[in-house]
Amino acid sequence: MQDRDTADAGSANDDASSSFADDLIESVLPDAADTDRRRRNRKVLISVGWVVVSSLVLFLLTKSIDWLTSEHDARVTSEADDKVDREGPAFSASVRQDTEYPEASLYNAPFSDQEKRQILGPRPDLGPFDKAHGARSVFYSDVWHASTRSEWWGYSEAWLADLISDRQAALVINGMRMKGVRCTPAKANTVIITHGEGEGSYSGMLFDVTRSTSTPLITGSDEQHYGEPYFAHKKIDLGNGATPGGLRIQVTSGTKDCTWKAFEVTYVDSDGTHTQDITNNGKHFAVHGIAEHPKQVYEFTVTGMAECGPLERGRYECPGW
Repeated sequence: MQDRDTADAGSANDDASSSFADDLIESVLPDAADTDRRRRNRKVLISVGWVVVSSLVLFLLTKSIDWLTSEHDARVTSEADDKVDREGPAFSASVRQDTEYPEASLYNAPFSDQEKRQILGPRPDLGPFDKAHGARSVFYSDVWHASTRSEWWGYSEAWLADLISDRQAALVINGMRMKGVRCTPAKANTVIITHGEGEGSYSGMLFDVTRSTSTPLITGSDEQHYGEPYFAHKKIDLGNGATPGGLRIQVTSGTKDCTWKAFEVTYVDSDGTHTQDITNNGKHFAVHGIAEHPKQVYEFTVTGMAECGPLERGRYECPGW
C-alpha cells in the first residue's frame, strides 16, 4: 500500500514538473510549446541554438566593428602625430664663428715704415697693431692643401654649426649651398702669417667661392676623401633620437670679399625632399680674401717677425726658405 502511495506521489510530482516546464516554455519560448514532449524538446533545442548562434554572430560583428574603428582611429592619430611632427623647422642650428687658433691676420692697408720697424724683430706685441688696423683672423691650411686644388693661395673663415632635431621621424641632410652670394675685389693687401705652413687641418667642409657655391669639399688631413665633394661621401643624420650633428664650415673667396644670406640645406624625410636655411643670427655671412697683388707679407715665427716678398697668384717668398 505504501509503495502505491509513493508511486502516486512521484507521478504527481512528474506531472507538476511537466506542467511547470510547459508553463515556462510557453512563457519564454511560446513557439516551442507543444503537447508532444519530443517535438517540444526539439523546438527548444532549435530555439536555443538560434539564440547561441545569433549571440555569437552579434559578438563577432561587434568585435569587428571595434577593430576596424580602432585601426581607423590609430591611423588618424598616427597621421595627426606625423603632421604635428613635421610642423615647424626640421632642425635648429646654433652658429658661431670659429676664431680659435687663427693661422693668419689680414689688413686693409700696409704698415708704415715706422710700424714696420716696430713689428720686425723678436716677438713683437701685435695687439695694438691689430686693433688699429682692424685685423681679421683667418685660416689657410685647408685652402692651401693640394687636394682642394684652389686656384689662389687665399684664406678662409670658418663657422661652427650645431644641428639638432627633436623630430620623432628620421631625416637626412644630403646637400648644402651658399645662398645669395655677392662678391667684390678683396680690400686686404697685407697679411701676417702666424702659423707655419703644414699645420694640421680641421674636419668638416670647405666652400671655394672661386669655383662653386653649391659643392662643399671634405676637409681634414685624416679624411680618406680629402678635397672631394662632401655629400658624395658623407651625410648628416638627424631626428629619431640621432646624436646632434656638429659641423665646421669653411669658406674661401680667393681674391674677393663676399657676403651671402644663408647656407641652404637640402634634407630628405619620409615626406620627400625639402630645404631649410642656416642663418647667421639675423646677419649676413661674410668672408674676406686677399688682394690679387698683396703689398706686404710677414711671417711670425718662433724667432720673431720677418718680412717676405709677395709673389704672383697670392704666393710669397720669405728669407731663409
